[in-house]
Amino acid sequence: MATAIRLSRFGKRHNPIYRVVVIDSRKARDDSFIEQIGFYNPNTKTPEIKFDQEKSLKWLVTGAQPSDTVRNLLKQAGIMELFHELRAGRSIEGKVATPKAAKEKKAKLGPKALAKIEAEKAAKAAAAAEAPAEAPAEA
Repeated sequence: MATAIRLSRFGKRHNPIYRVVVIDSRKARDDSFIEQIGFYNPNTKTPEIKFDQEKSLKWLVTGAQPSDTVRNLLKQAGIMELFHELRAGRSIEGKVATPKAAKEKKAKLGPKALAKIEAEKAAKAAAAAEAPAEAPAEA
């Protein structure tokens, strides 16, 4: 039996909450699952991601294939790093998965804003070039 680790949706309409489950890959999304190994709530300000580390590693070592979304969640939780350590033959005794820090998103600037910034840089460069030339003339 081919097993998959994927999300199973529950929660209210327009308010999805997901369980991370191990399920037979031929079954439907919300069908009966083998085991629940985690939880994902994308509705909070910082998405809530919880995994049972032992169960997750057990199923990954067994050969369960995570979906793309679950693979990204496992990376964020730090469990994939531990799994790769196991696959490389290193011991993970006493190691705990450390979640990755969230990246700060920078706002993308439009062409007008970029042109304005470039103009300000050019004006500062011109002012800096003129200032040293005037200083020796006064002395």
